[in-house]
Amino acid sequence: MLNNFLLHIAAAGLCLPLVASAQGAALRVERDGRPPVSLTREALRRLPTDTVSLASHGDAPVRFRAVRLLDVMAAAGSPIDSLRLGRAGWIVVALATDGYSAVFSAAEIEPKLGPTRAWVAFERDGAPLTEKEAPFHVIVPTDAHGTRSARMVTNVRIFDALRPGAGTP
Repeated sequence: MLNNFLLHIAAAGLCLPLVASAQGAALRVERDGRPPVSLTREALRRLPTDTVSLASHGDAPVRFRAVRLLDVMAAAGSPIDSLRLGRAGWIVVALATDGYSAVFSAAEIEPKLGPTRAWVAFERDGAPLTEKEAPFHVIVPTDAHGTRSARMVTNVRIFDALRPGAGTP
């Protein structure tokens, strides 16, 4: 079953993120059946932000200024309530310029349903993200090993994995 899911993601083109320069970059949020929305760093700064600490690979914790992934989805016109959780297999995928992707079920990032907490970071320790992290860094401090923390993120795609042809760019 997992192999079928991974094949579906590959067939949907989710392994091929759009490339954006770090300067003036915008996060492109796409949802099946809707026009894409681009959110700049300035747009993210206007949303409610949190300071989130994250230690990875045994390093000292760093502090990120970040917006909850749920708030990014809502700002792009796809609030979690609009997904009708439980009736579909909604997937949220963060795509990075290096080909890395972080995959979430929409239900797991809904605080009433799942334990996962994910943010989209745009600053690190009070400064812009480094060149190796920019334009955006998805951080998931609730994951034990940081496997789904993705740097160089340019796109977020939201789709119903149960719908034929879902996720096709």
